Amino acid sequence: MDYSTAKVANPKLTLYAFHLYKNLANNSASIENTNHLWITFQQIGKKLGIPKLENLPIPKNQEISNEDFIKFTAIPHQNNLHLSGEINRLLIHDTYAVDLTFRYPHPEVELTNLKGLNQDNCLLPININASLEQTLVFFAQPVGNIYSAKAFADACVKALISEDTFNNLNLSCQSQGKLLNSPIFSYNNDADSPQEQCHILIWLNKSKETTDLEDSGEYYYPLIDLLNCRHKIIYARSQSRYCYQKAREKYSKLEGRVNLFNNLKDKPADSKLKEFNQWLNEIPAISFEYSRYLRDLQLHKATIQTNVKNYKLYLDQITRLCKQDNLEFLSDFAELAEDTFVEQINTDLAYLTPGQSLFEQLIQSIRGIVEIEQTKRDRSLEKTLQIWGIGLGGGAIFSGVVVQHIDKINQPVDWHLSLSKPPHPFYASLFLSLFIGIPLFLGIGWLIARRKK
Repeated sequence: MDYSTAKVANPKLTLYAFHLYKNLANNSASIENTNHLWITFQQIGKKLGIPKLENLPIPKNQEISNEDFIKFTAIPHQNNLHLSGEINRLLIHDTYAVDLTFRYPHPEVELTNLKGLNQDNCLLPININASLEQTLVFFAQPVGNIYSAKAFADACVKALISEDTFNNLNLSCQSQGKLLNSPIFSYNNDADSPQEQCHILIWLNKSKETTDLEDSGEYYYPLIDLLNCRHKIIYARSQSRYCYQKAREKYSKLEGRVNLFNNLKDKPADSKLKEFNQWLNEIPAISFEYSRYLRDLQLHKATIQTNVKNYKLYLDQITRLCKQDNLEFLSDFAELAEDTFVEQINTDLAYLTPGQSLFEQLIQSIRGIVEIEQTKRDRSLEKTLQIWGIGLGGGAIFSGVVVQHIDKINQPVDWHLSLSKPPHPFYASLFLSLFIGIPLFLGIGWLIARRKK
């Protein structure tokens, strides 16, 4: 059925955006990124002609105490439709949670006018850019009878987003259920990156009980907390995939070095030592990065497990509000996180953890070879110095004897050699010292060093 001319009563579109305020490594806010979030909302206020939103105050020292709630009304828009709404800023542990709601306070609004709640797609993830991303919740009462709630929900999604953007997002309805006794449909585009995911809930008010329970607001905080956990799980899962890929890159480098190691270990000592000494400067750094990615995988796994546990607690709180609800579309996500996300990280760790031992073994093997070769060099040098020490020492003794012999010969040394005269005894002694004494003692030193080998 064509719902292009259909109407809804009192429609409202709520953006639940989540932005990381603190992290494990740095226990403080990223002021630049957080200010960007507030400036984004100011720009939306300027675009829509909402002075209170345009002048949204930026919290001092990035702190928000309890609630930061501002109600507003926009200037008139098309067909004399006036936007009204509110922005509510919360600080949930280490995360900012922002609820920005736009509504048409009119009895009936045609679906074709719903784009005014999301002008120029201003509430889509690409324009908000919250670090933990967001969920859009559309709540309205269909006017008249509808034959298919699912088809009507599809029409609402298409009405909220420009046609080109809708086609590019590749959104599809992935699950459905009942919340506060009215049908609700979950749309997503299955993007791997949280920054590209578009999560939209279409909630059709078809019961007076839904109106009363929604007005009471008891579901509000459990729902925000549940969505906060959801987005932390998705973010941690995405980060775990990133860490796995980076660890694989480091592991590939290690594999390359292992293959080269088998070829290098039989090469001549000089080229081998030069290469291995360079490796000893590089491989520990690669190993450190590798270990860090494995540590981060463990942290992301713990983050998912903790948030799954909290997610189930908030789901229980919502479940108690209405006995007629069917919240499998929410509980299915918790099962996905436990059965798929956590198990995937376990598999990644099982594959990557042995690599740590391989890094250590390679480093130890290289150090062992370098130490052995260095010891050989040291011993060779020691042997050479020992031989020359004995040779030169013996030559010195021999020279001393020669000098004493010269001193006994009472004949001045004629430093000018002449073929007509017999050589002075000094020259004979010098000849014996250089060509007999030193070589003789060098030979003795070599024999001694060889016996000590």
